[in-house]
Amino acid sequence: MLTTTRERRAFMRMVVDAPVTLIRNGEYMLATCRDLSATGMSIEADNVGSFTEGEVIKVSLSTNSNTLPPFVADAIIMRAEKTGKIYQLGVEFLSIG
Repeated sequence: MLTTTRERRAFMRMVVDAPVTLIRNGEYMLATCRDLSATGMSIEADNVGSFTEGEVIKVSLSTNSNTLPPFVADAIIMRAEKTGKIYQLGVEFLSIG
């Protein structure tokens, strides 16, 4: 039996796999942005301490262009799952810029 599933997201996600900097209380942590949408991103971070759902952080995603500034946003952690030393984070943007 074949069934179809519908994407329930309002915005498409783009696979990125790019370095992202997480900023929390003046501490800078390097991580990897796995995918990006208009409202949030999925992040993989290892050896960076702990994260909790509801925590607000700043994310900075660099561009490959010298003429474009990095994408910077305040974000709330909606999902924080730890497997071994790796955190899988799902963040929602609160404000951009």
